Amino acid sequence: MSLIGQIVGDYRLTRWLGGGGFGNVYLAEHVRDGQQVAIKVLEVRLTEHDDFRAFINEARMIRLRHPHIVTLLDFGLSREDTPFLVMEYAPQGTLRHRHPKGTRVPLLTVVEYATQVASALQYAHNQHLVH
Repeated sequence: MSLIGQIVGDYRLTRWLGGGGFGNVYLAEHVRDGQQVAIKVLEVRLTEHDDFRAFINEARMIRLRHPHIVTLLDFGLSREDTPFLVMEYAPQGTLRHRHPKGTRVPLLTVVEYATQVASALQYAHNQHLVH
């Protein structure tokens, strides 16, 4: 079932960006100011109070501020008790989008990416988070 056009929290889902084992990510716009964000709608329902509390605690923990980590802006439950995460939208897309399979990536670019990832992981580790 497509969620395009539906309201999740204060956001209208406008386009599907991708998905995986945990859920789907949509481009969305804030219903009042039009701010574009990415919303991950998780593929689970939090019906137990303890599950909801664990989700809220985890969402609060991952509010990291780092130039190489997408910022979590908000989180909540949809009307159907489906958890969602509101994150900053990265319009430049994924590395796979920038460098399709089979293309050569210059070594200096690879080193730059690896350095950025290492910096982000070190920051998360320093915040006592495991990825």
